[in-house]
Amino acid sequence: MTDIEVPQGITLIDTPLAGIKVDTPAATGVIYFNGAHIAAWTPAGQHPVLWLSDAAILEPGKAIRGGIPLLWPWFGAGADGKHAPAHGIARISAWNLLQAKVSPVGTASIILGLDGGAVDAGLAPELPRDYRLELHISMGRTLIVQLVVMAGEDALVFEDGLHSYFAVGDIGKTRIEGLDGAAFSNRLTDSCATQQGDVTFDAETDQIFESQASLRIVDEEWNRTLLIEKVGSVQSVIWNPWIAKAAATADLGDDDWQHFVCAEAVNVREQSIAVAPGGRHLISQTISVL
Repeated sequence: MTDIEVPQGITLIDTPLAGIKVDTPAATGVIYFNGAHIAAWTPAGQHPVLWLSDAAILEPGKAIRGGIPLLWPWFGAGADGKHAPAHGIARISAWNLLQAKVSPVGTASIILGLDGGAVDAGLAPELPRDYRLELHISMGRTLIVQLVVMAGEDALVFEDGLHSYFAVGDIGKTRIEGLDGAAFSNRLTDSCATQQGDVTFDAETDQIFESQASLRIVDEEWNRTLLIEKVGSVQSVIWNPWIAKAAATADLGDDDWQHFVCAEAVNVREQSIAVAPGGRHLISQTISVL
């Protein structure tokens, strides 16, 4: 997956998957080439910010439960409900390491790339073959994740997103600020409503909010707030499986629902992205511990 040399603070790893480990004065983290998957990020002196399931399937070509999976070029099973694998092909494809640098203060800058021509055409036969994806990662005391989609000679139409799993001390003592007044669709009841106040959790939650706003995950158990700022995203998905769905999901522990919340920057369904031939689209999250 790489022929480049890596600097001090970044180590190439082979197990449980090929990837890189970051260990600098600013942060530690793990990034797998499978799916360009950010599996861990812990700023110096903090609790882990990203959550990864102990039951995650860490095998090439398999989706990884936790961290930051990439959603592209469709969300879920697609708008028609017939697409597989769930959430698209980017998160199960083998990406290449294009750049790895470390700044004097310990911020790791990493670029991973995926060429459409290298992806099994049978996974997404409707796509042209000359697209290119890049994931730009800046991992230090803050985490910046930028997915760049570049069209070739043909236009691209797709859904995209950063499916971030955030670690929390107790989901029952967690709330999300920034969505008051936003319209949302409830994927569990197939209904629409307007958010009143902060988002709190006392049952399974799966909602798509029409909002470009930054979010704050307020975690009373760990006495911290996570700030999630986004660019190129007009929606946020908030998800937690709660008790029954966690127990029924093979790569989740029965009690895992208590310790994470997904806050995803997305563009899905009616907000799908259209990129002209030769054009590009960027979606990003900047994550900070306040």
